[in-house]
Amino acid sequence: MKKILITLLIYLGLISISFAQPNVLTCKKNCGTFDSNDEYTFQARLAQGHDMWGANVTFIEEDIILSEAHILGFEPDRRETLSCGAEAASKRNTDWHHHKNDLWVVDGKNYPKKKIIIAKVLDISARATGVPPGNDILVAHVDRNCDRCNKDIKITPIPIANNLPTIGTKALHIVVPGEDARAGKGRFSSDHLLNGRIWGSNETSCSRQTIKHDGKLNPPMVFDASGSPVIMKECGKYVVHGLHGNGSDYNGHMYEFLQLVQTQKEWIQSEIYRWTGRTEMLDSCSASGKRSFMTGSNFDVPQNDCSKKIYDKHPAEFPTCNLIPQNNAVAFPWN
Repeated sequence: MKKILITLLIYLGLISISFAQPNVLTCKKNCGTFDSNDEYTFQARLAQGHDMWGANVTFIEEDIILSEAHILGFEPDRRETLSCGAEAASKRNTDWHHHKNDLWVVDGKNYPKKKIIIAKVLDISARATGVPPGNDILVAHVDRNCDRCNKDIKITPIPIANNLPTIGTKALHIVVPGEDARAGKGRFSSDHLLNGRIWGSNETSCSRQTIKHDGKLNPPMVFDASGSPVIMKECGKYVVHGLHGNGSDYNGHMYEFLQLVQTQKEWIQSEIYRWTGRTEMLDSCSASGKRSFMTGSNFDVPQNDCSKKIYDKHPAEFPTCNLIPQNNAVAFPWN
């Protein structure tokens, strides 16, 4: 058990600490389809420091981005960075603390050849509550009209999913890879099959889905992709289902524990309201394209609260989500 947890911590993909990549099936080149028609302009990269390094972020509103908390140094094994919302902005010894005055979003299409600034990060909020099934989610308020921002680049935000998918749903992984050009340049997509178990703890139910990067049903692993979304169709439109960035290796393959976001809409809406006063978010199924997810609203799936509880159990010990049938979910080593 301890060996599994240590492996999990080492291979979370933290950008603040450099660890060797695990020996797993990995994509070496041509890792997806380049977004030549600008279908996925919501996908970008964070940029900080003098060399403007960062990780994937997704525009879920014109002025709101979504990613994973560990990309800003909220490490799952450090109790001092555990966060349940707005308090994250005041945590010390994080990348946010060191770079908050010089933190940007750059366009994904021309990355890394060109790092074109399209937004300035103003504030953050995070649910960073330890290793899976603890949460690893970051939302941030950004300014698209900053002095250094290129205002000619158009961004079409993507809504967050309302419902959990049936097992076997076809999906896409949208990613802007890092500086290693072997994986590809710019923004690209690759097919995913959501065939693994959806699970979580009692406090974080239905918050994770396991994906095996076997090179068959799902593509080989692409590294430096933390925070990049897996998207699926809902009411005929693409929505964010989950985020890459947490996982563990076993027997030559990487097992991704997608961070699902359907149970986080009430919290995200509350932060949007705190920053902007808006009581609605983008929605794929509403005739108006917007819907309120404020406290007291009707939600398609129960919303999770936030608990700073560190989990120290084998993934198989956490319960399967009971909101959808999972009899045909693929069995993996831990479930």
